[in-house]
Amino acid sequence: MSPPEGIGALLDDGLERGFFAGASALVVSETGTLFERHAGYARIEPEGERRAAGPDTLWDLASLTKPLAGAALVLSLVSEKTLSLDDEVGRFDDRWKKTFLEGMKIGRLLTHTAGLVDWFPVYSRGEGRAAYARTLGDLDAAAPPGTKVIYSCPGYLFLSEIVERVASAPLDALFRERIAIPLHLSENLLFSPSSQVDLARCAGGERDDATERRMTADRKQSYGGFRQGVVNGQVNDGNAYRRGNGVSLNAGLFGTAEAAAALGRAWLARDGRLLPERLFALATENATAGLGEDRGLGWQLASTPGGAGEPLGPSAFGHTGFTGASLFVDPARGRVCILLTNRLHPDARAVEMKAFRRRFHEIAATL
Repeated sequence: MSPPEGIGALLDDGLERGFFAGASALVVSETGTLFERHAGYARIEPEGERRAAGPDTLWDLASLTKPLAGAALVLSLVSEKTLSLDDEVGRFDDRWKKTFLEGMKIGRLLTHTAGLVDWFPVYSRGEGRAAYARTLGDLDAAAPPGTKVIYSCPGYLFLSEIVERVASAPLDALFRERIAIPLHLSENLLFSPSSQVDLARCAGGERDDATERRMTADRKQSYGGFRQGVVNGQVNDGNAYRRGNGVSLNAGLFGTAEAAAALGRAWLARDGRLLPERLFALATENATAGLGEDRGLGWQLASTPGGAGEPLGPSAFGHTGFTGASLFVDPARGRVCILLTNRLHPDARAVEMKAFRRRFHEIAATL
């Protein structure tokens, strides 16, 4: 079986075993497409809205937002010297001073070494930007800063507040102006799809916010505003959704496989329209050696043992998303590997996506 046939068979197997309702897989080089396939359904509920997955499907990219928008926007401000990775978090809000956040630097938020909790339903203590800023400062520490990697969504909620304050503009406008428009991606990589055409293109989300209902209850928090029915056209992540119409740096981006690949290709080619060369290099080097996981600024490095990107080799870097998304850049082979799925639609699957992604990357590495 040839590598392209192998990826196709892998997607078919995932559909047959019920890992996801639909998927888009794309492997590109700096100059062209090596493999592309769209399988299954982008949306199967509600009744009457069934739609096949295709090149125009806008997938909920979930935590791919962290490197593609979060790290990129922070580094864009660093390149202008309006922000520094050594800036302390307390500089941006007096409520974040004289707490466990005292002395915490922005760079640690990007590398998940700030000692923050992995997740918290911030909206349970109030919705919107102002309430989030207050609640973030009240969270408990999970570990001393700099002692280990704790993958933290609240860390990127802090960055959302900081970037908007420094740039004096909302994140969606900043992303469009600094990233999407220069790379000609604004129609296919965006926050909060709003037009009827875009909403019809969106892959389906989860029913009744079921996963976050459970996670919120597990943390002994209460919240009365969970969504009813299948989420379509809105970011699945509740913290991103309730911060302000789905505009956040922990999650919120929607994109086609081709647009995500094009942004991945910009990282592969170190495209000057996005960032200066020195910041590409800084973002993709190991900043967390000996802390349990290899991470750069926003990116997970494939040198992390057992990670989804390990089959691509130690120089690769990428990220995954809770909806079943992943993007990995492989500089040694000169390619970008995209796998986008809707594993939460219409109900979450109890499936370990890491093994599936690893097999995808094993085959993609041979193209």
